[in-house]
Amino acid sequence: MNRRDRLAIVGIFLALAIIGAAMLVNGPTNGSSEASVNVTATVYREGVVGRPSSINPLTERTAVDRDLVSLLFRGLAKEGPNGSVVPDLATWTISSDSRTYTFQIRQDAYWDDGQPVTSDDVVYTIGVVQDAKYDGPIGSSWQGVKATTSGPSVVTITTTLPVAGFIQQAEMPILPAHLLKGSDVATMADSDYSTRPVGDGPYRIAEMDSTHILLKRASASGESALSSPTALPTPTPTPSALVFATATPKPRKNQTPAPSVMPKPTPTVQPTVTPTPAPTPTPTPTPTPALPALPSGSVLANVSEIDFIFYNDSQAAVADFQAGKIDAVGGLTPDQTTLAAKTAGSRVIPYQWANLLSVAINQRSTHTELRDVNVKSALLAAIDRDKVLSQILNSRGTVADLPIPNWSPAYDSSAIDPTPYSVSDALDYLNTAGWDETAGAWTAPKAAAPYVMELLTLDKDTNPVAFETGALVAAAWRAIGISVQVDAVSASSYMQRLDSGSYSSAIVVFNVGLDPDLEPILMSSQIGSGGSNISGVQDSQLDQLLVAVHKTTDPVARQVAVSNLEKYISTTLPILPLAFEDYDLVVSNKVRGVVSNQISYPSGRFWDVIDWRLASGR
Repeated sequence: MNRRDRLAIVGIFLALAIIGAAMLVNGPTNGSSEASVNVTATVYREGVVGRPSSINPLTERTAVDRDLVSLLFRGLAKEGPNGSVVPDLATWTISSDSRTYTFQIRQDAYWDDGQPVTSDDVVYTIGVVQDAKYDGPIGSSWQGVKATTSGPSVVTITTTLPVAGFIQQAEMPILPAHLLKGSDVATMADSDYSTRPVGDGPYRIAEMDSTHILLKRASASGESALSSPTALPTPTPTPSALVFATATPKPRKNQTPAPSVMPKPTPTVQPTVTPTPAPTPTPTPTPTPALPALPSGSVLANVSEIDFIFYNDSQAAVADFQAGKIDAVGGLTPDQTTLAAKTAGSRVIPYQWANLLSVAINQRSTHTELRDVNVKSALLAAIDRDKVLSQILNSRGTVADLPIPNWSPAYDSSAIDPTPYSVSDALDYLNTAGWDETAGAWTAPKAAAPYVMELLTLDKDTNPVAFETGALVAAAWRAIGISVQVDAVSASSYMQRLDSGSYSSAIVVFNVGLDPDLEPILMSSQIGSGGSNISGVQDSQLDQLLVAVHKTTDPVARQVAVSNLEKYISTTLPILPLAFEDYDLVVSNKVRGVVSNQISYPSGRFWDVIDWRLASGR
């Protein structure tokens, strides 16, 4: 799936997790470096909070749904090591104009009922997300895409315009046409199929009830060389015919006097300077710490079964991990991760997750006082982002300067004009914006009364990280004299107010994914109508830069476009980035072969599950 589809606001996930508590399913019950011995069936047990609601890649509602889909289904492509995209169901070739993709489906791909995976399945799945009755999160990016077949194993997909992230979009899991064709798209989420699906992934459902779901390794799911990143077809780069917009961000006003503020020159793009791209070797996964030797008499066996144990709350899952009843637990708060990791014989596998903790500043016409870049600079400069990382996230992540993580290959540090933490700079920025400070309170230009900043966040029970971040940000703004009213609300109220723009500022978590296409959260067209531009940013120059990144397929030209975008964002601050949080999986040391990676979703932790091994006694 592409960036638009991967994007999610944390409140959505929280609301859906609540929905998932009422479980709808009540059915019947890359090589490892360590030597492995295939013995008896080995069960890996992981604790997850919540329950499945719709086990269907197009209608999934909960995090548990997404975990299950990642193991039960395949897409044409899948995430590989460190942000790469590798073949899954198919290999592909790309036309010279980067609009036509021809996929060759692998011959050993079968559904659990024994039927082969065919091009008809791909065409059917695309037709579902294009159906007017489909109201899921991934429909918008498939509109205008045409899919045709050339036999049972070949499907051709054509896009209206070039889309740089289309191969990521092809990670969308495929559904079986022979089982679902003719079914009602509007009721698919709650269908019998979505309760107990037939998939084509490496695992299948063996038993399921209200307490757990057991998956068994599919008997005919041997992995072919298609799983190797080296099998990824690399098209020959061609010169880009696109003309890139030149980013000239609005300068922050000169302060008079401004003794404590270093003047920031207006950044301009140097289009004649083209960065030399680094070689693109086969991606190498992030190494994990060395493990102690196995106890005498132990052997390593393939993970032939995965048992997800359902919990109503993470505290109970941590307690069972500490008691040795489960082998792993993830999706915890930073404090809970630290607690679980203290369990003897355990370790943390950190996954770099493009999950941005940020402050959205309302840019709509109802909040013109917040549009000035100097005001946004003041608000960001007042926040100690290192403290956000260390105190809120327990240093499990990285400080953010952009909505693109600094560990991303697309991150260009030379293009960024940072706004460091500085209380004195924050005060000077407010003065530059024409705000007046009287009796310890700030009044916006043309306002008759001191300004009160309304800061929206989720309540502590719903999301302690968002709540604690809201408290820290409020304290930082109060320290520079801004009056702050914190509104900590439920998930449903939070989403309603974000959608309607009923806030001044808000703590928001965006799952921005691994591709630097930021259209969903910043494009003017994404305001309302299901879009995720909740700040209401409308900037034609920014739109041009976003379109250039979205459409440019030549790797070298695209990095220039990304750098232009990064420069503009860092000087106009359409949103205030705070930190990217890791996804941490706490595992027992008897689980071997688990390798860290960059992931789009927490379910991406299973990217190398076929290489996992579990230690057991003879």
